[in-house]
Amino acid sequence: MKPEFTERVRAGIGEALYRAREGGTADDDTQTIQAAVDLLDAYQVIPDLLKNSSEGQRSPEAVEEHLARITAVLAANRRLFMAVLYSPLVVVDKVNTRHGGHLDRRPQWIAWCWTVEAAWRCVARLDGTAPTGFTPIELDILTPVAARQRFLALAEAYRTRDDAPADSPADATDRVFGTGTPHLFAARSIEARWIWKDILDHVESHPVLGQATPGELEREINLLLFDQGRPGAVLGMSTKRLNTLAQGKRSRVLSNGDRGIVRDVAERHLLPRFQIMDTLRSALATAQHPRCSRVTAAAVVLAVFAALALVIAALRWKEIGGVSAFVLAASAAAACYLLGGAGIVAHGREWALPWLLRMPAASAIGLFMLTAMHPSWWRAAFPKQWLETVSPGSAPPDVSLSPAWAACLLAVAAYVYLLVTARNHGLGWGSAPLRAVVVWLVGGCHALLISLLGLVWIVPVFSEDGALLYQGWTAHSASAVTTLAQATAWCLTAGVFSQILWDDQPITAPLTHTRWHKDR
Repeated sequence: MKPEFTERVRAGIGEALYRAREGGTADDDTQTIQAAVDLLDAYQVIPDLLKNSSEGQRSPEAVEEHLARITAVLAANRRLFMAVLYSPLVVVDKVNTRHGGHLDRRPQWIAWCWTVEAAWRCVARLDGTAPTGFTPIELDILTPVAARQRFLALAEAYRTRDDAPADSPADATDRVFGTGTPHLFAARSIEARWIWKDILDHVESHPVLGQATPGELEREINLLLFDQGRPGAVLGMSTKRLNTLAQGKRSRVLSNGDRGIVRDVAERHLLPRFQIMDTLRSALATAQHPRCSRVTAAAVVLAVFAALALVIAALRWKEIGGVSAFVLAASAAAACYLLGGAGIVAHGREWALPWLLRMPAASAIGLFMLTAMHPSWWRAAFPKQWLETVSPGSAPPDVSLSPAWAACLLAVAAYVYLLVTARNHGLGWGSAPLRAVVVWLVGGCHALLISLLGLVWIVPVFSEDGALLYQGWTAHSASAVTTLAQATAWCLTAGVFSQILWDDQPITAPLTHTRWHKDR
């Protein structure tokens, strides 16, 4: 038995499925399968599938007969069916033992594929096949188990490995279901991925998945999305990718279907769980021009840091090169969003996912509120003596909470809301605080950029006493930074708490767009 097969099955929610199982153990499964002579006899022809002789035994019709035989044996014996469903690799091990333990990876993998395909046909009741002794409700409950086993086995051929091509499952995909049927294998594997993804999309609707912890579910999502089952290269499924892997080459080929899977998984699983870095990695990998998408993303990040640096520089230098430091910072903020817009146009909506564009949209609502507020909110940050000098009677009364502390209070409230949201979405107590910080920082950057644009170019024009605010920015840089901190905290909090307006969507959800696929 190849250890990577076992590791794949046990990863993710594999152990949780065993915990949720009622009746039967791994030892019971082994004994039951070992005694199933009729079942194991159906696998005797597998080594011949990889030979050029015995053409009749390798035809699609002949393979279908063997699959039908395996399916019938499973359907006739409840105990055997349950053993094979939960322990398909035991079948592979026993088949290998029958051949003296000399089967290499490819025939073992084919035996795995046959086993899970037969189990799936029983659970899905294809062609009128229904296991003996099961009610329809029982089979519906077991559907996630069969769907997962089928996906893992068929997807193994698409995963990159460092082995020689002759030992790669990708080199045997044209013979799994009979000679010359790579199209059939690709169709079934893509179908298996969609079915398993749909089940994970509605994980709370399946009792058998109820034992899985948040961490196990996240690792299962990694198995679905990534090549090696952990954050990294995206798993693609296409005949072109199989052909490349069969030649011993690494493949990063992604079809439009692969990109659709990545987009849906990011929207339904990664973003609600605040996995921003994994979303970014996936978005860059699925871009039509990955290198160009990385350059664009780097330019956006550089513009953000430029805006931050210029705000800090404004504490010491009011002007840089004869231009106000705040105007330069606002220009960098504008460049950031212009570059982001260009990136979305060039690379598609997947590229926009990690930027959390609902947050700047909601922050803009906070900016509108600031524009309409009484100017006492920003006057509190400036020296009273200066205010009385330039505009007698404009100094606000003393308050118990300074502007800086008010900004801190708002920022903390926004973080607490994000932390509660993270926990409500099933994140563990260990990962929730850190991921909430990441979302809080991204939202804070958006709020800062929106506040810069607003306070430099919008509020002075549309707000009451806007000209006085502009004059204060040029005269008192430290007070201007305090005002910017107030506006940033307000816009961040308004953006975060506005999530209650779209209760069915997390704060990290992408901007609304029309969907053209039906609910499965």
